[in-house]
Amino acid sequence: MTKQSGNNQNLDLGVYPSISDPLFKKLRDFIYVRTGISMKPHKKVLIANRLRKRVRNLGLSSYDEYYNYLIENEAIELENFIDSVSTNETFFFRGKDHFDVLSQFLLPELFRKKDRINIWSAACSSGEEPYTLRIIINDIISSLGRGVAKIIATDISHEIIEKAKTGIYKNYSTRFVPSATLKRYFQKEGEVYKLKEAVKKGVQFKVQNLLHDRPPDNNFDIIFCRNVMIYFDRKTKQRIADDVFAEVLQPDGYLFIGHSESLNYVSSRFKYVRKLNAPVYMLK
Repeated sequence: MTKQSGNNQNLDLGVYPSISDPLFKKLRDFIYVRTGISMKPHKKVLIANRLRKRVRNLGLSSYDEYYNYLIENEAIELENFIDSVSTNETFFFRGKDHFDVLSQFLLPELFRKKDRINIWSAACSSGEEPYTLRIIINDIISSLGRGVAKIIATDISHEIIEKAKTGIYKNYSTRFVPSATLKRYFQKEGEVYKLKEAVKKGVQFKVQNLLHDRPPDNNFDIIFCRNVMIYFDRKTKQRIADDVFAEVLQPDGYLFIGHSESLNYVSSRFKYVRKLNAPVYMLK
């Protein structure tokens, strides 16, 4: 591709890069159409920061030039673009009350009614959430003496899914794991913790775009999709809740979303269920 000049901002290492307002609007529109994520205006610096490395790796001289490259080579560049702009902040046992509700009430309840349950960890990031689910479920099954649980974890980012599959985490990710759990399910190797194979094998990871791809299965008892809805506008939230999750959740199943999120006045198919102050929803 021929490099362009003119109004391009040079990505000199000594100069903090910027994205023009017209270009940021194009990038926002592109992100929204491909992922459903609504980028607010104040995210311009964040997007510039995240794309800077990719622009340099391609040997391009500006963000404008990168946008042209992305449009002309979407089939091969879209994956890299999504990996660059995705947010993947998470850790084990994040939102402890969710897991308390699960272990104290919902899992025992579900296993009283059925021998097998299916769980979907949507937008799972680097795997801490689905692995936490696996650990908790293994403990519950051991306590009950019966039960089988299948966990499918999905994320839009190929790169982050590959990272999740390794099951290797630094201290930051494991800082809230109880010591007994850490000893039972992890192996310390230098500065990192490696999940034992019994946990790793208990989660199936897949790349999936919530907005455009089919769900990984059509029969779930529990769906986790936490701290994701905050990136969507109301229309996209409703589409994902009512046209995706509601279609694959069992009538007695549960949907978990983040503490800062709500489906009230958004979804016509879900109702709020109060469980230990955790945001949990069921089908109406």
